[in-house]
Amino acid sequence: MKSAEFIDYYEVLEVSPNANSETIEKIFRYLAHRHHPDVSPDSDKTRFTRMVDAYNTLTNAESRAAYDIEYHKHIQDQAALVDSAEVTGSEVIDRHRMLSLFYAQRRRDMKNPGVGAMALQRILGCPEQVLEFQLWYLREKDWVTREENGLLSITAKGVEEIENRSMDWAKDRLLTDQSNMPSRPPAPASGAPVSGQECISS
Repeated sequence: MKSAEFIDYYEVLEVSPNANSETIEKIFRYLAHRHHPDVSPDSDKTRFTRMVDAYNTLTNAESRAAYDIEYHKHIQDQAALVDSAEVTGSEVIDRHRMLSLFYAQRRRDMKNPGVGAMALQRILGCPEQVLEFQLWYLREKDWVTREENGLLSITAKGVEEIENRSMDWAKDRLLTDQSNMPSRPPAPASGAPVSGQECISS
């Protein structure tokens, strides 16, 4: 059973995966009466068919055991998907590094601005799947394009992105440096004596 075709029968019957056969039968009878096409003409026939399939599968010991194997695998796949869906700061940094490489290559050689995917993978040391995702993103943003020789190169939009990002980082660095500078002592009040000196009256 492929993950894309997987149907959560426990979700269909609105029961826990730990529910026993008696509970499943009780819930099925309630839902079947409520959603049976003969009782409710507006009911979803596809949903009712899935309910029957779920009931037949989960109330048979052998078919339920086989289904539970696929069920737990499906749960694990979903958990892995959630983990991979978390965007990390390192991925954003890798993307900027990649675009910076394209920028540097175009600055170094305007006639040959392209960089190959294999070279990128070797320089950055990232897995092929990660590289493919990053390149897809850069192409969709029109920050890189493919040259006639098949190599990838940075576009004017990509150059603008790099330079804008560099300016933002420079501003953040400047603000950080300024916040770390010691504050100046307050100026003495008008007519007050300067530290270490006495006012001399004529």
